[in-house]
Amino acid sequence: MAKQLGALLIAYGTFLVLSGVIGFELTGETSASSILNGGLFGTFVIILGMLHRQGRMWTHPAALSASAIFLLTFVWRAFVKWHAVALGANEVIPIAVLLAVMSAVSAVVVAILFRHYRH
Repeated sequence: MAKQLGALLIAYGTFLVLSGVIGFELTGETSASSILNGGLFGTFVIILGMLHRQGRMWTHPAALSASAIFLLTFVWRAFVKWHAVALGANEVIPIAVLLAVMSAVSAVVVAILFRHYRH
């Protein structure tokens, strides 16, 4: 199971990196934080995935914690953007959609990691 969860984390980290690049592009290359955070945290999760595949079990609670924090952050940021859309800021719809997708993917990852967590 460690190899499968490690592969999941590698895929999730890659998703975070790609989401950062997409977010950077969607904002007209004005959001350096999206590419920096996506790249930095995505790489962190990829490294956790590689270590998890090697059987380092301490990476499981670390990845679960990080993924849960990402989930909360993405839900909060998506709520803020969708609220802006509701107030008429239609230009942020693509970012709101991206954040909603990031929230959904993160929720799935958190659920899988939580289900396989053995403390």
